[in-house]
Amino acid sequence: MQSKRTTLLAIGLPLLVTLIYLGFLFKPWAHPPAPPKRLTPEESATLWEDCKSLFRAGKYQDALADALKLHETYPGNHIYIEMAADIYDRLGRYSDEAEYWEQYFDRAPNPVTACPQIGQAYWKQGKEREAISAFERCLARDPENSDSIFFLAHALELSGETSRAGELYQRGMKIAPDYTDLQLGLARIYLRQDKLPQARGLALRALRKSPENVDALLVAGLVYSREGDLPKAKQYLEQGVKLSDGYLDFHFALARIAEEEKNFAEAIVHYDRILKDQPDNQTARSRRETLAGRQ
Repeated sequence: MQSKRTTLLAIGLPLLVTLIYLGFLFKPWAHPPAPPKRLTPEESATLWEDCKSLFRAGKYQDALADALKLHETYPGNHIYIEMAADIYDRLGRYSDEAEYWEQYFDRAPNPVTACPQIGQAYWKQGKEREAISAFERCLARDPENSDSIFFLAHALELSGETSRAGELYQRGMKIAPDYTDLQLGLARIYLRQDKLPQARGLALRALRKSPENVDALLVAGLVYSREGDLPKAKQYLEQGVKLSDGYLDFHFALARIAEEEKNFAEAIVHYDRILKDQPDNQTARSRRETLAGRQ
């Protein structure tokens, strides 16, 4: 038979543990944490000027600290949210950038001013579906905005949704017929669909307005190459290389033409140029090795 002392210990020990736990949880001697210090209007104005000055000087980490302090004090102020998002972009912190553009989109009086940055922040993370969703939300806010049409169409094009992209490019051109990027986007879709006369017409139209537009030069060169007019194709592609040697699509196109003309040495030059910037490009490396064995 248990003694009263043993029985009391059996009952009292769990109770004691509970009381100790509750004592730590509700310390009568502890003071609640002090709320964050609020900024006065004068302090806020000074901090904002300091933030902008640091941003202009490229001192983004210091500017971010100011922007976040202002955001903490005024969480609904879209101006401070925008500054934080811009800084995160400069710092390459694209996940944080997207989070703050989402806040901006929800709170700003004109959410479309977060476009296209909100979609681009997701795209830079490799989140294609999230980027497309963001561009769709931008367009839904202002269905006649030609920039929003372009960025959604371009994202769809890059994601392989060419049919829908083409429809959007056409819709955008009805609103802004002289918008060159819309013209060239539709030209690229036509090129993929083997609608060569339509693609050529749009590319040449863009070049009449902007003779040094490298995207237009590339499309024109590819169209003429596809049509078998290699001299004309090389004319546009070589002009493009002179304007933008790092635009490797020109080198790929010229290498293919050189192969077709059996000028393997010239093709190798172009493949070498590609591999200089992209040493892991297996297509260029494979083609170069194949051609080197034929010389």
